[in-house]
Amino acid sequence: MLKLNFFLIPCIALLKQIAVAQEYVRLDKDTYQLHLSESPKDTIRVIEKGSTIKLKPGKYILQQNQFMGPSSAFITIDQEGLVGGNFKIEKDGKRAIVQVRHGIMQQMEVKTDAVLNFQYAITDTSSVQRDFRKGKISQEKIVVYQANLGKKKVLKTFFDTYYTVENEFDHSKADYSLDNKLLYKAKLDCVGQVVESKSFNKEGQLLKHTYKKNKINYTDLYQQNNLVERLYISNGSTYREYFKNQLLLKKIVEKKQNGHIERYVYNAEGKLLEKNGVEETKGRDGDNV
Repeated sequence: MLKLNFFLIPCIALLKQIAVAQEYVRLDKDTYQLHLSESPKDTIRVIEKGSTIKLKPGKYILQQNQFMGPSSAFITIDQEGLVGGNFKIEKDGKRAIVQVRHGIMQQMEVKTDAVLNFQYAITDTSSVQRDFRKGKISQEKIVVYQANLGKKKVLKTFFDTYYTVENEFDHSKADYSLDNKLLYKAKLDCVGQVVESKSFNKEGQLLKHTYKKNKINYTDLYQQNNLVERLYISNGSTYREYFKNQLLLKKIVEKKQNGHIERYVYNAEGKLLEKNGVEETKGRDGDNV
């Protein structure tokens, strides 16, 4: 009985090792590699001899990747053929944890005694360079090459809770939360000044819209995507317009006269209701702006 146990215990341990080893399929290092594509942007893909392929759902070990060169990347392919969830890369005592959401790379953290600042570049139909600080993406530069239009640049700068994108393609700038929800977008002129902008909350609802029309700068304020207030200055006077269900309710005009401010309140039809906080008499109700 003791002799039987002597043989059974190593066999059980060996079978466990084989089962664990078979959990991942190791792919040929000269044929397959892990690739970060910029089209669609930041998508983690598996490349076979330079061409994108879709692997069957399962677990794989790729021995070539763009992040750490020859190393072991432990990935899982989901039912949609995308890299599912976070994965790790191991190389010479270094271990990188790559955060992935819906096949899109979110962040990479390198755990090692070495400095956590590094950089890598991709060159395909465009050139991508990423800078990492403390294992997180801090900045990304993309240059797209088109012979007829010349080089076009995009700059992404990453912060703790959001990242900003400056796009020289169409002179725009935008802020996104780390889950890629739009927080702010703006149009810029040729010298980088904002000519129009929109701000959004985390649910994607419009909060603020600034723009210029007929040489007047307007600021529109929104609640639950509905316009509630409009601010602007014209001919030295400050205007505040209040709305409900997109319809004008009243207008307040403040004018500077001889060193003091005069305040006028008008209804939606333009009839004067108040002047300097005093209700107007019926004889003055006909005054319009």
